Amino acid sequence: MLRLLRRGLWIALGLLAVFGLGAVARWPVCWPFDVVWNARPAVLAPELRAPADGRTRVVFLVHGLWRTSASLGRLERSLRAHGYQVENFGYPSTEDFLAAHARRLRDAVEARWARGPIDELAFVGHSMGGLVIEEYLRRGDARPPTACVYLATPHRGAILADKRRHWWLFQLVMGDRAAAQLATTDAFHRQPIPFGGRSGTVLGDIGAGNPSIPGNDDGTVGVSEATFAGARDRATVPYGHTSIAVAAPVIRQVLHFLRHGAFQHD
Repeated sequence: MLRLLRRGLWIALGLLAVFGLGAVARWPVCWPFDVVWNARPAVLAPELRAPADGRTRVVFLVHGLWRTSASLGRLERSLRAHGYQVENFGYPSTEDFLAAHARRLRDAVEARWARGPIDELAFVGHSMGGLVIEEYLRRGDARPPTACVYLATPHRGAILADKRRHWWLFQLVMGDRAAAQLATTDAFHRQPIPFGGRSGTVLGDIGAGNPSIPGNDDGTVGVSEATFAGARDRATVPYGHTSIAVAAPVIRQVLHFLRHGAFQHD
């Protein structure tokens, strides 16, 4: 793991020396962190295994802004261990708008479908990845899902993006396309959210973690921003925005929703 981190650092420094900071910002510099952060073993909950009925169940995972598919590596392994086929979808999050990312997701779904029919299709998105899923599901050629689980997704935009999207460093690192669409004032967020009755939202709540966000939040997305009216179920967990995608209790909640169509509530 340390070797991977060192290698990633040297590559980033090399890009910086040759091409400048802009190149480093476009390169997936989170990849070494994503790999190490997800190096923990798969979460095992035998009672939440998919039914052994011969049906093909495929789950598409969609990572968030400035992250890589490796950021959902532990979740991917956990789903596989419970009988699901998993497509961990990666895309250049900072380099295009949400509609373009949704087209990429459409292509990935169709490519998987071409390899064989799917009986149950589900989506799990972390942060902005959830918005990519929503935009895909608005398309006329989208495959209807059996379930969607959103982890800390700012369904109606993020006030933090409102406050920072004009910063030059934010634009340099996050880009001025999909990242700009995270603002609450963007027209993207005035659209209805598809298949809400098949969707569950997981909200991170660490209290008043970020003074720039009104109310409780996960450090990046407010609790009120991570849910929406019409969702089938919601679960609140005491994790920050990055930890929520790898925490064992959250992964169990994802498994529970996929198995039962609802989260586990004490």
